[in-house]
Amino acid sequence: MRLILALFCLVVASNAAVAQDAVFTYLKTVSAAELTRMLDAERATFIETQKPGDGYELPTVSTASNDVELYTVRYESHVPEKDGKPVTATGLLALPVLADRSKLPLIIYEHGTVYGKYEVPSYAFVAANPSDYAHYDGSYETRYMAGLFAGNGYALIAPDYFGMGDDAASPEAYFVKASTQQASKDLYLAAVDFMKAKGISQDEFFIGGWSQGGLNATGLQERFEQDGIPVTAAFTASAPADPYAALNGLLFYPRAGIDAPWVNTIVALSVFAFQNYHGPADLAKQTLDPAVYQDMKAIYERSYKGQEGLKAIMLRLGDRPLVAYLRPELRDPVKFAVSDYGRLLAQSETYRQSFRAPVRMYFGSHDEVVKQMIGVLMAAYQAVLIGNWSDQSQNNVHPIDVKGGTHRLTFITAAPAAKVWMDGLRTP
Repeated sequence: MRLILALFCLVVASNAAVAQDAVFTYLKTVSAAELTRMLDAERATFIETQKPGDGYELPTVSTASNDVELYTVRYESHVPEKDGKPVTATGLLALPVLADRSKLPLIIYEHGTVYGKYEVPSYAFVAANPSDYAHYDGSYETRYMAGLFAGNGYALIAPDYFGMGDDAASPEAYFVKASTQQASKDLYLAAVDFMKAKGISQDEFFIGGWSQGGLNATGLQERFEQDGIPVTAAFTASAPADPYAALNGLLFYPRAGIDAPWVNTIVALSVFAFQNYHGPADLAKQTLDPAVYQDMKAIYERSYKGQEGLKAIMLRLGDRPLVAYLRPELRDPVKFAVSDYGRLLAQSETYRQSFRAPVRMYFGSHDEVVKQMIGVLMAAYQAVLIGNWSDQSQNNVHPIDVKGGTHRLTFITAAPAAKVWMDGLRTP
């Protein structure tokens, strides 16, 4: 009897420890009216500098129908590339305020590239942050998604990723596939447990992501489907499903007057992230031209002071072509492909899989970062797997052309369109 009691106490203590791993801190409740303002006025600010191409149609302003409770999340995870090294990660949970929320559809949102360490979901709804420069505008995508989905009956979770937000111990895991999958999956598991404790069960499960987050979204779908966690559907906007192919095009086949000047930051963030998570320890030095090394390192480490500091770096780097950021011996596509950096980029792909749940991939014809061919790459690969391009009925990946869409406008169009589609997949 004593042995049984001791075992029972051990199980209870173990469960309590697991529950304590994730800390959900109530942030505030945002009214439907305020969410609607974010979907309207803040959207206008987000896209005010965009110059769409011919045929682009801006979606009608969306509205929120319910208030939303916001929680910041601190949870335990581990780094697969570092033999399971423990890490404390952060993220956001948004719960709709409804008369009956005993069962809710859940969406996990994967955010895109950000330049501030706190331009992430856990800080998206607050004005202050631990740094000495503003971050609020740079985290608009999370508010847009929360207004669209959590403001209309969905539970929404969004990871900050390793090295971002309040994770002070880790370097940023940009384009690092396994770590990003792990950060997202562990937030999902923690959120489901928290919701259960509040009497909320999960109904349908969706995934979404923009830009870097689109790559992460299909990577997460791959992980969930491998682990037997059912996914109802996923959407991506401007997703570089193959980072090697996407960057290869920007490096060696640039588009005059179209490619964004800030794509150099993608090189900076990814090469130092790969160095920190995969190695070798001198990867960045063996990849980058010495003339740009220190500035690229500062971009990755966020050692500059806000937007003005970043602008100063960009001015110093000048208007050199992207390929000139590489060491001279790598300025050839064949040699670049077999370099350590090229190989790690290739390993970051998230499209060579057989998708069980349907995916809609939105790509813009005027996207200054992700070329159109990258937008259809995943669907083409799926067609290869099923052995039929003319009959797409068995292909779960569907590319959708956002005519005239820039990088930001593609996201602004994709998210509400994906919500309408996902609403139709929900159980009545």
